[in-house]
Amino acid sequence: MSSRKFEKWLFGKWGPLEKALAAWGRDVIWPENVLCCACGRATDGGALCAACRDSLRYNGLFYAWREKELQPGLTVWSLRPHDGVPRQLIIRLKYGAEARAAGVLADLLLPLPDDVVFPPDTVVTWVTMPESRRRDRAVDHGRLLAEAFAEKLSLPCRQLLLRRDRFEKHQVGLSAGQRAANLKGAFRAKEPISFPVLIVDDVRTTGTTLCRCADALHAGGAEKIFALTVTARK
Repeated sequence: MSSRKFEKWLFGKWGPLEKALAAWGRDVIWPENVLCCACGRATDGGALCAACRDSLRYNGLFYAWREKELQPGLTVWSLRPHDGVPRQLIIRLKYGAEARAAGVLADLLLPLPDDVVFPPDTVVTWVTMPESRRRDRAVDHGRLLAEAFAEKLSLPCRQLLLRRDRFEKHQVGLSAGQRAANLKGAFRAKEPISFPVLIVDDVRTTGTTLCRCADALHAGGAEKIFALTVTARK
């Protein structure tokens, strides 16, 4: 059985305990840095195999930054279209409990555009996910990505947003209007905020989630808010 088929058989659509056991089983049979955390093929000791590294170089996406003003006072920078190796890394991080992918994605975000400079007192945070979803996925992918990126910038990182504990539809497949309604009142600031905030997330689709997070941070006192995502669908 190939490593890729083995992982699919292990992970399936199981819950957090099964995913944790599956990750342990995978690491026993194929230890870390033996398999590519994007495609699952054997590597030469790095997090990505030669084919995935070559793909990133070949498609010329390393510096394809996109800047978009989502609402007054909130600009988001997104590095890549949601495709190829970056997309696969995000999928593996979110749904396959592949924690190593967070560090690889953070590496892809550097270097930043010349005009993107964060004040030295900036605090990095992430889009808090519903607790039930975090338990189901067995990993908080947003936190892992934000922490990895903050470490590379030598900036502090901590949770600044609380999320209501009630059922929400998944945002995937919803229209812009449905997304806005689904997230209305979903977030609030965890503490008074008197410093700049950088929200790091994986994918920007319509930007609704980032806007709702920014609204909550503004209500908590934040005056300067930045947003950065690895990929953008539009």
